[in-house]
Amino acid sequence: MIDLTQVLTFSEAAEKWGLANGNTLRKAVERKRFHSDEIRKSGDVWLTTYQAMLRVFGQPRQSEIIISMEQMYQLVSKIIYKDGKAQKELQTIFDKIDETIINHKTVTVIASSQQPESIIMIIKSENDVEVLKKRVERYISSISV
Repeated sequence: MIDLTQVLTFSEAAEKWGLANGNTLRKAVERKRFHSDEIRKSGDVWLTTYQAMLRVFGQPRQSEIIISMEQMYQLVSKIIYKDGKAQKELQTIFDKIDETIINHKTVTVIASSQQPESIIMIIKSENDVEVLKKRVERYISSISV
């Protein structure tokens, strides 16, 4: 089975690797830096793999902090059962995210610590923080006790 979390659009890959935009990757294609089985054009969208990006460009840009959605959802579950400590931990996470954004750095949200390459989102602005908060709120409202 193909793991689609390992497939990236050129725009996604450029963002993760801190490249200007997808044009940098298109230039790499023109210069034959990618192997033919590492890239594919689907309609108007170029696709590549995480492994290909590692080979061609090295490690992705490091974020200031990395947050696990799995960890956040576990805290939410504890909050539902009135665990006050979990509420404080979740607030601490959001405070760290806010501070990081104020300092013009990025936050990477991954699916879980077991799958660090499975990126859910990259937070670079206050609007991105709001999107994450709404996602957590939707998760909370979906849980029935």
